[in-house]
Amino acid sequence: MSSDAGSTTDTVTEQILVERARAIAPSLAERRAKTHDMRRLPEETVADLVGAGLLKGCQPERVGGYELPFGAQTSAGAEIGKHCGSSAWIVSVCGTHHWLLGKFATAAQDDIWGKNPDAISASAFSSIHQTTERVDSGFKISGRWMFSSGIHACDWCIVIGRIMHEDRPPEMWFMLVPKEDYEIQDNWRTVGLRGTGSNDLVIEDAFVPDHRVIRHTVINGLDTPGTEGNPDSVYRMPMNGVINYCVSAPALGLAEGALESFSTEMAPRADIFAQKVSGNATLQLRTSESSAEIDCARLLYAHDMARIQNSVQGGAPLELDELARFKRNASYIGQLSKRATNRLAAAMGARGLQEDNFVHKAHSDISAACSHISMVWDTCALPHGMAKLGVLTEASLGP
Repeated sequence: MSSDAGSTTDTVTEQILVERARAIAPSLAERRAKTHDMRRLPEETVADLVGAGLLKGCQPERVGGYELPFGAQTSAGAEIGKHCGSSAWIVSVCGTHHWLLGKFATAAQDDIWGKNPDAISASAFSSIHQTTERVDSGFKISGRWMFSSGIHACDWCIVIGRIMHEDRPPEMWFMLVPKEDYEIQDNWRTVGLRGTGSNDLVIEDAFVPDHRVIRHTVINGLDTPGTEGNPDSVYRMPMNGVINYCVSAPALGLAEGALESFSTEMAPRADIFAQKVSGNATLQLRTSESSAEIDCARLLYAHDMARIQNSVQGGAPLELDELARFKRNASYIGQLSKRATNRLAAAMGARGLQEDNFVHKAHSDISAACSHISMVWDTCALPHGMAKLGVLTEASLGP
């Protein structure tokens, strides 16, 4: 597959990227049932995403990307979410992987995109039975890594390797592994975001050279191998807190799409007495309250993205308490989106139970999104409360 959407930041902006997402979204919506049944994105959907350049938003320009500010990829994902949650998840999450890879050494970036500027990278951070061993000029890793969204469509995967110590916390390394070095375990069978194909992968004695690894404490900082010598780099910002938006943006788009679908379907509907249900005050209130929650979620998103982008465009660097607030807000967007769609789904009655009903589908997908570790409210809300009470530390912000 090859993208013909262009490759320079002077021809592509975040607005253009979102417009491209809007243009292909109806085709993705037509394949929503197929995506669900396949439990991964159909090849034609992947081709649409690549052809529109949606995964290049934050990919470094020197290797064929647009190198737009963080948020371009999540905004494109939110737009797709109005039509297909699983496709939106891949755009936002895999697009953010390409932002992360901008922090890696340029040699690693060349490995990924040197021969194929359209290459896609997945990630798998949670693991079981994994071993990471330091060897000459790199690492040797084995184990099972879980929940790798879009892995079937990807050429590479970022995994986290851990070296355990008895007397101190484990060393954590982000490691870039090519598809030749892992085996996909087809075990993603879920009620929500089923089409993301977030399967497990197994690695046995794979060698990862030093230039394809970066320590967690480094990737979470400002100065990394990929930002060296470039103080204005769009990759020169922390990972913690900021990255949470790659999973909340699809939830926001899903909620916005659900409200539009609900309003369109319910406005002309009549009850058994041939009376328009749109005249029902209870239905009007439910619609209004859900709309208010979704508007609040969108405002939170826009406010935080403006600050995140400002931090690398001449503004002050992001502080620890801001990162804690971002982590809270990203999760709260999920909570608002879930409440709004739950209320709308409950108001649709039996006619809303059709399996192709977008409101119920959106509610299921949002519930799945809110199960992600970066969206669980009880965990993500705590650091901001600690910051307000003066007890926040960098370690308490989480990995």
